[in-house]
Amino acid sequence: MKIKLLLLSLVLIHFTTVSSLAQSKDFKVVGYYTPSVPPEKLPMHLLTHINYSFAIPAKSGDTLLPLGQPENLKTLVKIAHQHKKSVFISIGGWGIGDGGGDDTRFHKMAERPEGRHTFVKNVMQFVKTYQVDGVDLDWEYPDEDSPSADHYVSLVSELADSLHKKGKKLTAAVISYGVKGGGIKKAAFDKMDWLNLMAYDADYGPSYVVAHSPYSLALKSLDYWIKERGLPAHKAVLGLPFYAKKGMGNYGPGYSDLIKDGASPYDDYWKGSFYNGTITIENKTKLAKQRGCGGVMIWEIALDTTDDTSLLKAIQRSK
Repeated sequence: MKIKLLLLSLVLIHFTTVSSLAQSKDFKVVGYYTPSVPPEKLPMHLLTHINYSFAIPAKSGDTLLPLGQPENLKTLVKIAHQHKKSVFISIGGWGIGDGGGDDTRFHKMAERPEGRHTFVKNVMQFVKTYQVDGVDLDWEYPDEDSPSADHYVSLVSELADSLHKKGKKLTAAVISYGVKGGGIKKAAFDKMDWLNLMAYDADYGPSYVVAHSPYSLALKSLDYWIKERGLPAHKAVLGLPFYAKKGMGNYGPGYSDLIKDGASPYDDYWKGSFYNGTITIENKTKLAKQRGCGGVMIWEIALDTTDDTSLLKAIQRSK
């Protein structure tokens, strides 16, 4: 009997170890990248996916403006593929072209079937031209209980089908939680490979200075999307900030500049700026793993340090 129990225990340990290794292998580290540093300097070994930011829709919404620094993207794709990493093109962003948060271009395109079809056609041509592995849709944000929420579903359905036929993927950047998240209907979840939860910038509104991305916001974001909205946990990728804010929407330095200025890599506050140090980043990464999430996402990777204070290395330790 004791031998049988011992054998059973060994089998359970084996399968637990295999499951843990598989989960670690599938755990994504998605880094948004703006071409502020050469692609050659990116720590590919610490990333699984790089989101090149941004391709901008034209005013009509259904075509893309010529990409700034196209050679940068070509070089990035070449280097990433040599390291067996994936590159996505991120389309849109907060500063889409008409002022912060003005998403009129997306609305104009998505409200007409012809606009959606032309947009998808142009995006697929971009994907082919630059040989990227997927698209990250950064529409901030379709509106809850309005036609744009349904238009969003129609758009991502057509775009996802076109991408998946070519073996490519579709993701989206979404708000951390709350009313604006309602514009992403549950019907869109099935079409998405995963959602990048922007669990930061929660410092707008208060008349006093608050941390923009505390551990509590990570909890709230995961609870909102997984428990309240029904997003499958493996499609939730938790966002982590590599930058500081001074409260009430005021941006502070990037993480590397904070460290150069004397901030501790273990703390979350320095000279009026709130940030995430290595301990908070490790704890958030562990939380994502415990919740069965698909991984973590970073805005943005060029703001990290390159020594032992690196936040990407903190993520690696916690995977």
